[in-house]
Amino acid sequence: MLLKHPKTPHNNDELTGPLCPVVETTKATNLRAQSFEAMPQLKISVWQKILCVVIIPLFFQITFLILLSTLLKQVEQENQVYSKSKDVLLLVNRAQISIVRNLSFMLTRDSKDPLRYANTDVLTSDLRKVMAVMNTQTDLRPEVRELLKSVPHLYGSIILNVENNRADFLAHRLSKRGLDEFQGRMLPLMFDLQELSTSMLRVDADLKIAAPEVLRRSRDQLALMLFAGAALSIALSFGAAFIFFRDIVERLREIDENARCLAMRTPIKPSKLASDEIGVLAAALENAETSLTESRRKEVAIIDVATNVLLSADRRYRITAAGGASFNEWGFESDELLGRSLLSLLSTESQKDFRATLERISQLNTDAEVESSVVCKDSTVKDVVWKIRWSDNTYYGVAHDISERREAERMKQRFLAIISHDLRTPLSSVSAILSSLAVKVTGFSDEAKKIILNAEANLDRLMDLIRDLLDLEKLEAGKVVLELNCVSALDVCNAACDSVEFLAKSMGVTIVRSHGDSAILGDERRLVRVAVNLLSNAIKFSKRGSSVTVSIANLGEQTKFSVSDSGPGMSREDQENVFNKFTQTKTAETSSIKGTGLGLAIAKLIVDGHGGAIGVDSELGVGSTFYFSIPNFVETDE
Repeated sequence: MLLKHPKTPHNNDELTGPLCPVVETTKATNLRAQSFEAMPQLKISVWQKILCVVIIPLFFQITFLILLSTLLKQVEQENQVYSKSKDVLLLVNRAQISIVRNLSFMLTRDSKDPLRYANTDVLTSDLRKVMAVMNTQTDLRPEVRELLKSVPHLYGSIILNVENNRADFLAHRLSKRGLDEFQGRMLPLMFDLQELSTSMLRVDADLKIAAPEVLRRSRDQLALMLFAGAALSIALSFGAAFIFFRDIVERLREIDENARCLAMRTPIKPSKLASDEIGVLAAALENAETSLTESRRKEVAIIDVATNVLLSADRRYRITAAGGASFNEWGFESDELLGRSLLSLLSTESQKDFRATLERISQLNTDAEVESSVVCKDSTVKDVVWKIRWSDNTYYGVAHDISERREAERMKQRFLAIISHDLRTPLSSVSAILSSLAVKVTGFSDEAKKIILNAEANLDRLMDLIRDLLDLEKLEAGKVVLELNCVSALDVCNAACDSVEFLAKSMGVTIVRSHGDSAILGDERRLVRVAVNLLSNAIKFSKRGSSVTVSIANLGEQTKFSVSDSGPGMSREDQENVFNKFTQTKTAETSSIKGTGLGLAIAKLIVDGHGGAIGVDSELGVGSTFYFSIPNFVETDE
């Protein structure tokens, strides 16, 4: 703002006077910020920081232990000095006592008494030992060293006088005058010994007072050093942890907040750029956020363009999210559905079963499919099938519109009803009339009879188609109840062969029957129909003069029926589709063979209802083998 003022100079050098304190403050702040940003940052990894936190206190503790051991050594040395000083004083004191005792003995004896110098050697030897010890003991207390400085000279004088006096005595040169002179020389020495003893007593008393004080002071120093060392070690540990871990904690807190934002689907905050482990983790989190954002964008786009209605609801069935397909399918905008009860979208007849399904899903924590009717915004009703999953206290559902399929099923039911009631009955009457005309009525020309026979054959095929359609519908709808009993596999085979025997003879085909047998669990009438269907197909596609072989094989738990022919065979594609409805092989050799295309589909449904399996092995130009297996009958103790 100051730079835009008309009176404010544009030259930065002019903004330094007392009239521009705000500008100076701003510049100083910016400079401090730039200086802080320009400061070199400690770029080390997390494990290196942890290593520093461990090494710094450890280094201090090692240094502290070295200092502490040095101090202990000094205290021990000082204690040894006190101990040696006292030992030397004690030794000198004993020598003093020996000198006084021996000199007193020498001075009180008669000058001619031979026992006068009996202990002279012991005295001089002790004194020399004391002098030798004093020469070796250099680490003594200063006052003791000062006190004993004159001892070697004093003891040397005593030794010299005593040994000279004894030598004169032994040489018989000791006179009364010599003895008086000896006593005169020894008397000052005795006074010196007395003064030395007095000084020793004083020094000994001072040592007894000073030694405990020194030890106490050393003990206090050790305690103070231990306390200071422990405090400093703790301070270093916390300081290093604060310096090195503060940044780690702050960045981990940022990562935690970003992770929460990521879970709540809110934008995350940018993290500090770093090359350590936490920086890698933060970068991975940002990459994950980018990937999730892109994934959510694609997910929303897919949901919006999906033809099925996708939505979620909470435990109380209130809709929490809905896809854009709700408008195209039901006429409701996504926002209109939010907060609305899911049950309110359904017709009254569907709500009870739908609620029971939702409760069962939440209790068992599973998935389920349920059909219902949805009332659209324009009051029209659509049939939908729901695929619902329960997860994280939320229902996730996909609604697929099956209105067209339901309408097709209703049309199919109406068509089958027309076939069953309105078409089959009159066709049966026409078939009976044509049969009567072909057998009983005379007077027709051969051409007319041929037309009547062709009409009857076509009508029979139409009746077979109607029967197959009705049977197929019943089987697919599960309306056929199989009467399972212990059945002879050979009886099923013979009954089927007998049924197609006339057809086989008319087409010049021989049926080779099986002689094996086993007890199977099945509906005999339905199984005969399956075998008849396979046999009739094999006969139709076999050449005149060929044979069709029927075999029965007991496989232990199941019995396998096989029908083999030497017909034209089938391609791999035809084998995969041969059991579908309205499917027939398409080759030049089989194009003239007519059929409904429902027989094998019906056979498959019957075999599946028995818990068995049906299939075909075929090779073009060689022939085909159709087979089906049925579980064997197992007796149980009731």
